[in-house]
Amino acid sequence: MAKVQSATELKEYAYRRLGYPKVEIQVDDTQAMDRIDDAIQMFVERHYDGVEEKYVTIAFTATDEANQYLTLNDDVVAVTRIYEPGRYSSEAMNDVRYQIAFDQMFDLTKVNMQYFEMTMQHLDLISDYFKPDRTFTFNKANNRLYSHSGTMLGPSCNVKGVCSDVSLTTEALCVSPATWTSYSTESICTTAGETWYEGSKIVLRAFVGLAPDTGTSYALDVYNDEWIKKYTTALIKKQWGSNMKQFDGMPLPGGIVVNGQQLWDEANEEILRLEEQFSLEYEMPTNFLVG
Repeated sequence: MAKVQSATELKEYAYRRLGYPKVEIQVDDTQAMDRIDDAIQMFVERHYDGVEEKYVTIAFTATDEANQYLTLNDDVVAVTRIYEPGRYSSEAMNDVRYQIAFDQMFDLTKVNMQYFEMTMQHLDLISDYFKPDRTFTFNKANNRLYSHSGTMLGPSCNVKGVCSDVSLTTEALCVSPATWTSYSTESICTTAGETWYEGSKIVLRAFVGLAPDTGTSYALDVYNDEWIKKYTTALIKKQWGSNMKQFDGMPLPGGIVVNGQQLWDEANEEILRLEEQFSLEYEMPTNFLVG
């Protein structure tokens, strides 16, 4: 059996379940595609397979600095962490964790792993105490991420240097007897100012919606999901009934009487049953706060 791999194929599948071509489905293609979008949105927002965890890289721009928030892509559903530069890696050779590993890891047979693990946990505790993770808020409705700690959205580091007289903030103002020291790399600039400047990269751990894309053949199996096919069919059937309700009671050739309300009621019952099944079988349980 061929798999449904696009919105058009899903629409045709739903029409066939509703009786096409033996029955003329009184639904416009635009209406049908809207109902498919509704089904996909339901899947992405509430299904446990509707999102995937990713590390998202965001380029910090002058607009972000002016706004004092980051604008994320529409497919980002939630953000769980902001990663600081250099904090979670051993790129800096002066990092104490790097030095401990460098000192003890030459001969693994002589390393006390219990001591090493306890030391690493203790260093993480110190790091969390004196430099905790940034607090932030993200709202899916406006796709804005605000930082409430640190200086991620603070003064620009475009100056690429520092004056010996800190009151002089630009190289043009830093005149004798003051001296100007230029930063040679982005990491030095970032570390010196503990901030991000235009062009810097911010790494986020986020949940991204699993929206299917026929252009890249990404996540097309969402269209073939059993629940999606049933739910889409019920939504299109309800749309069909809604279109026909305005003609209720109108006689047709052969003694047939239009009854769009019955079609609408049947579809609505199917939708309620499918949404109940979705909540019980496919949706993650609500997390309760205790304390």
